[in-house]
Amino acid sequence: MSLNRRLLGSSAPVWMVLGMAVIMTLVVGALAVFNYNREVRDMEKVLGEKGEALIRSFEAGARAGMMGSYGAQDRLQALIDATAELPDIRFILLTDREGRVIAHNDEAKIGSTYLGSDQIRAMSPGQQARWMIMEDGDQADSFVVYKEFVSLGTGGSRMMHQMMGHHMMGAQERAENTRWGMNGAETAGKTVDRPLIFIGLDTEPFIEARQTDVRVMIMTSGVLLLVGLGCMISLFWVQAYRRSRQQLKDSQIFASEIVAHLPIGLVVTGPDDIVTHINGDAASLLGVEAEIALHQNVNDVLPAAIVELASESSGMKGPITKELQVSSGDKCFPGNIGVAQVVSDEGLSLGAIFILSDLTEIHRLQAEMKQREKMAAIGNLAAGIAHEVRNPLSSIKGYATYFAGLFDEDSDNRKAAMVMIAETERLNRVISELLDFSRPSEISPKEVDMAFVMDTVSRLFQQDATDLGIEVVIDVQSDLPPVKLDADRMIQALLNMGINAIQAMDAGGRLTLRVLKSDTDLIIQVEDTGHGIAEENMATVFDPYFTTKSQGTGLGLAVVRKIVEGHGGYVDFASSVGNGTTFTISLPQST
Repeated sequence: MSLNRRLLGSSAPVWMVLGMAVIMTLVVGALAVFNYNREVRDMEKVLGEKGEALIRSFEAGARAGMMGSYGAQDRLQALIDATAELPDIRFILLTDREGRVIAHNDEAKIGSTYLGSDQIRAMSPGQQARWMIMEDGDQADSFVVYKEFVSLGTGGSRMMHQMMGHHMMGAQERAENTRWGMNGAETAGKTVDRPLIFIGLDTEPFIEARQTDVRVMIMTSGVLLLVGLGCMISLFWVQAYRRSRQQLKDSQIFASEIVAHLPIGLVVTGPDDIVTHINGDAASLLGVEAEIALHQNVNDVLPAAIVELASESSGMKGPITKELQVSSGDKCFPGNIGVAQVVSDEGLSLGAIFILSDLTEIHRLQAEMKQREKMAAIGNLAAGIAHEVRNPLSSIKGYATYFAGLFDEDSDNRKAAMVMIAETERLNRVISELLDFSRPSEISPKEVDMAFVMDTVSRLFQQDATDLGIEVVIDVQSDLPPVKLDADRMIQALLNMGINAIQAMDAGGRLTLRVLKSDTDLIIQVEDTGHGIAEENMATVFDPYFTTKSQGTGLGLAVVRKIVEGHGGYVDFASSVGNGTTFTISLPQST
């Protein structure tokens, strides 16, 4: 496993956690060793103080028991035996400086050597009690407290030697000496100089207590180590949990921002059909406020057609998509609606997701593309026809002119020839318009003054407007700067729209030419007060050869749209039967 792998999702690598665990183990182990050594020292101190107290008590008892000379030896031995019977005392003995036992609770060992003289000198016994651990064969070690036995004085030292000699005599000699009040040591006249006292304490109770303490200490250390490791891991868990919560919160915020700024409408509902989320685009498409729509029933927010589509998708595994005409409030638009049911792993419904897309612009582009394809086909056809018709038409006009010259001015034949000439000229104009329509629009934009352009256009049809009693109004934005466009082509487009407007006001009216600028576009409007366009004709007014006039060619507005699109703009209109029509040209302008 890689050392860089994180522990439980936290930011701490495994090696850091292991290092902290090792450090904590070492600390707990050091504390355990320290406590163990302290327990050993405490045990040694207790045993040492206990042994010293016993020695002091023994010395005091020995002093009291030897105030009389007769029977002092027996009283000292009795004191030794009584002291040895106390709990936890394994032995008590007195030796001389050479290590020979001069008194012992086991009388059989009197006269034997307890320690060598070299050992005695190495121990440096004095009047202060000291201690040592003595190995005792197969038995447990003894805790031995020793010091100089200082309570007897010179007489006492002589008595110690007498005791040793007494135990070394035979039974008959001890009986005779006792009868005569003598002992072997007195005969020799020897004394014991500064005897030593040794008390051996049983260490088993203390060892058992120490082992119990060690077990408790090990358990406590283990518990402390586990608690410490648990706390450390808990800290990592808490840190990982907080980081996970923060990451989840950030992810939720990020997801909310993405959903809020999606270029499509999104509505999310819960299993109880309550709206839990709605973004701005969906609220705008549905004509509702997002804050109000939240926590409302889906039937009160979405149109019935979309809700029915959701019902159809309830039994399907994948999403369902369908194009519907969406009507919500005062809005109606073609929409692409997608519905997907959200289902848990256990098959429980968690809600639904609705995706709404407005297809109005797509439909407009599709219609525009179809129109362009149709216009291209018509243009190619018109170009071919114009080429094939124009040459013979010139011949017909030439012969008609020739025949017109053969007849008198007022003769019927001359009039017939003149009608033929006029019709060939009219046909030639139609062919010219066809060729203009079929050729690509070559736009040469230059900076021009729109007031000049509008004045030129008005002068071209002013006479026709005056003859019909039509008022011509020019409204150009006062602070309008020069704009970039092809003035000749734009004058042609405005002239076509102006002529159509005049022909729609055969009983007089008002024709308004208006120019203004928005933030990004130049807006040109041609507004009339004529009879308007019937609703059934609105979809075909820009089609080539569509006209409602007996003398029209049906190419005027088609040419207008071609010129406007050549400028990168678009043309639209609004009309009401009996109230007039307004054509609006929007041309993009660089800021």
